[in-house]
Amino acid sequence: MLLLYATVAWVSFGGSSSDVTPEQKCYGSSVTLPFSYTPPLFNGQLYFTPAKGGYRKLLMDKGEAKHPRLKVQIGSVRFTDLTERDEGTFSISYNNDGRYDVVKLTIRDCANKVLHFYGETYSTTVPRKAEFLEFIPLHGVDQLKVLWNRTDPQTNTGGRGRFKRNVWEIRNLNGADMGHYNIREKDNTLLSRILLEVREFQRDYITKVNERLLILTPQSVTPWTVTFTPEGGKKKQSLMHEGGLFTDFDLGTFSRRMVAVHNGIQIDPVESTDSGTFEFRDQQGYLVQTVQVSVNPEELATFVYVGIAVGIVFAVIVCCCCVRKCCCKKSSSKRAESAPQTAATPAAYYRNTNPPVAPGYSAAPALGHSSHYSRNAVVSRERTTISLEPSRYNSINVDVNYPHPEVAPLGGQGVDPAPLLGSDCLSSEPGPRFELKGVHSAPPLSSGSTFCDVYTSDKLNFL
Repeated sequence: MLLLYATVAWVSFGGSSSDVTPEQKCYGSSVTLPFSYTPPLFNGQLYFTPAKGGYRKLLMDKGEAKHPRLKVQIGSVRFTDLTERDEGTFSISYNNDGRYDVVKLTIRDCANKVLHFYGETYSTTVPRKAEFLEFIPLHGVDQLKVLWNRTDPQTNTGGRGRFKRNVWEIRNLNGADMGHYNIREKDNTLLSRILLEVREFQRDYITKVNERLLILTPQSVTPWTVTFTPEGGKKKQSLMHEGGLFTDFDLGTFSRRMVAVHNGIQIDPVESTDSGTFEFRDQQGYLVQTVQVSVNPEELATFVYVGIAVGIVFAVIVCCCCVRKCCCKKSSSKRAESAPQTAATPAAYYRNTNPPVAPGYSAAPALGHSSHYSRNAVVSRERTTISLEPSRYNSINVDVNYPHPEVAPLGGQGVDPAPLLGSDCLSSEPGPRFELKGVHSAPPLSSGSTFCDVYTSDKLNFL
């Protein structure tokens, strides 16, 4: 009857690879298998396959434990004291007839992290029920060491530190002390787990070109090994080995500028190529201190900045003056082109006692042939005075200059003579015309004027 029940349970819970149960457990804890794989329900085989490689191991066969850390009871199968090496897959088989994965185990590090700097002291309290203290180096899972055993001190496998009044203390920490510290009971039950991390010192220096820089070393008297990595580079340059500074030939860009002093390394003068990272390591190669150096470019003197400012102001003033001068020239030339040429206006006088005298007119410019004139006509230039006696105005004498027969007009013989007084003023040829009718202000007269001068009068009709 029990065999039938086990078979039904195996088919229900373990008959398919898709029924794998994921489990996450902390370091030092235990994992319990499902109830269906415990005796007397399950009478087959239980195997374990490491996740990080290795051979498959038989843990249980027909209800009997085959591993010291496997605890088998009726209705319970528990695997205790888990470590990183227990991360993997548990599988079952019934009478060696195929295997089926049932549990996939993942180990998490649930240790308390403690941070200290190089050279400091670490101490922890040990519980009274603790039996021994284990140490596992950070990068050496298989290098477990027993630092302290309450009942059997002879089992101590070495290591630094000492136990005093339920306190475990380690002085002058270095990189070798980094790792996990496990405190266990007598039955190997984990009471506490601590991860100790030892960090290096970090310093930052900001300096300038041609200045002096002192890089302080850690306070420990350990002879240092110093390397330098330029900013933006990957290749390290060795500067000091076990406390001894290299020769100038091996110092490269630091040649004749770097010296070792009692409390550090001095660089004088600083150059722009000194920007980078300096690393200090102890004799065991553990990192003790990192120094980040940033070199700013050399600043210009104050008078250089003043000179630059004065130059900028002077350039702005010169540019403004040039622009203003060009604008003035352009505006004056535009005004000269747009100004009209004003002809001189002859003065006219109107008085009751002294009548105005009309100014003399020169010969009119040459004109084309006209029916009003003869080509060979001779016009007299004698001055003729015409006496007028208007009813409303005092007598007005008008002097009219007529062409003289012996004087030729300007422009040569080919120029036509000026028109007679009785010529029609509406004709195309310009000429003087007089219409005296009232007193009018005389219009501007010029040699180039095309206006017909007219003077009218009620009594002037002698033609």
